[in-house]
Amino acid sequence: MKKMFFALLVLVLASVGLAQTQRQPDLILVTQSNKPFAATVEQFKAEVKAAGWSILNYHNMAGVLSEKGFTLHPVLIFDVCSGRYSARILAKDEYRPISALMPCRVSIYQTSDGKVFIARMNAPAFAPMMPKEVGDIMIASSQEIEAIIAKVVK
Repeated sequence: MKKMFFALLVLVLASVGLAQTQRQPDLILVTQSNKPFAATVEQFKAEVKAAGWSILNYHNMAGVLSEKGFTLHPVLIFDVCSGRYSARILAKDEYRPISALMPCRVSIYQTSDGKVFIARMNAPAFAPMMPKEVGDIMIASSQEIEAIIAKVVK
């Protein structure tokens, strides 16, 4: 199990560079929103709630970094969770190390040209690296996250 997590960590860290040079699934999915940043964020929060998920926390990266003297365009990272999925993983001791990948994270950010994007982990790309039950849970939860994002950007 530890070897699997090490391999996963290496894969994640290398994904940005490798995805540019090798044929492999994109490990991060990015969808452009046609709405302004604030409207995208509010719609995302509403759709998460409507789907029965929870926002456990969010991180205002541009705000935190501005306190350190850096000026960035908006970046909010949301920690979203569905107990239907997380409880199934966390209930088994052998799956608890996967908590390092939890909760699901969704980033909403604005680029320097004013475009707004929603980014998240491509869970189905990671699923084959996991025990089958965990992979199935990751795929099912990912399908719900994708449905939420689709409603936000339509």
